[in-house]
Amino acid sequence: MGFRWHNWMAAILVVAACVGIGGGLVWYRSRLIPPLSERMSRLPAGGTVIQLDLESMRRSGLFALLSGGNVTEDPDYRSFVAATGFNYREDLDSVLLGFAGADVFVVATGRFDWKAIQTHTERSGGKCWNGVCRLPASTSPRVISFTPFTRGMIGMAVSSDEWAVVRLQNRTPSPLALPDAPVWVGGVGRTWSESASLPAGTKLFAKALEEAQVVTLGLHLGGTGAELRLRADCGTETAAAGVENQLRGVTGVFRKYLENVQQKPNPADLSGILTTGTFSRQGLVVTGRWPLERAFLVNLLGGQL
Repeated sequence: MGFRWHNWMAAILVVAACVGIGGGLVWYRSRLIPPLSERMSRLPAGGTVIQLDLESMRRSGLFALLSGGNVTEDPDYRSFVAATGFNYREDLDSVLLGFAGADVFVVATGRFDWKAIQTHTERSGGKCWNGVCRLPASTSPRVISFTPFTRGMIGMAVSSDEWAVVRLQNRTPSPLALPDAPVWVGGVGRTWSESASLPAGTKLFAKALEEAQVVTLGLHLGGTGAELRLRADCGTETAAAGVENQLRGVTGVFRKYLENVQQKPNPADLSGILTTGTFSRQGLVVTGRWPLERAFLVNLLGGQL
């Protein structure tokens, strides 16, 4: 909701593809892909998490919107594809991203030609040792480190610590209630209001979530359209009631503002979303729903919002 999707999603996919590299030491491990909850447990606890289920996005047609003409691919990525045959549009199935301070962690699944990718890495100045490979990042002194977990799953880190990917070997159960959605973002309530990348209009909603312990926002697809669904888990019923009331209040403020300027909500932009939310509460959990039209998704994924 608060991102310019075609830019950051394309960049993430390119990075995940370009560093989907590992040695032959684990090539013959299990082909099975662990469930999402297990993959989630590898990410550092307490940070923001983004999930992209590309396989589901392809089936639904959502990926076609993302990978349209507005997405430009880095020249380095194009040379990577030419050397290895790996193309995220076809070979990458899912990407989990975890943010811990300035560090970024990735757990990705897909189909990789490890021999070709490792050869490309070594030719590009990368180094591999004991199953962990490293490449200099575009921003010095940060390093991209990566390692294969199974034949179809890799881990990656972008950090000043050249061995940061080793942290993905640890397991910590996630407190998030994982949405059944192809695209979602989740994290501690206060981190939403701290994000500097949120567009105008959404910051009031993020502020309303500060009292929630954990929050997820998922893009759900159906036969007749799409819907944003919010889940905010709170520590007390008082906090939950406060979150619900604030969300209702912010929605009312936007509705009143549009009335005052004699403007109708436009379903193709944020004005049509910020005024249509409905909210409910059950115990410690607050939920919210925003219906989405195709025109909004086109603009969102095309970077027009």
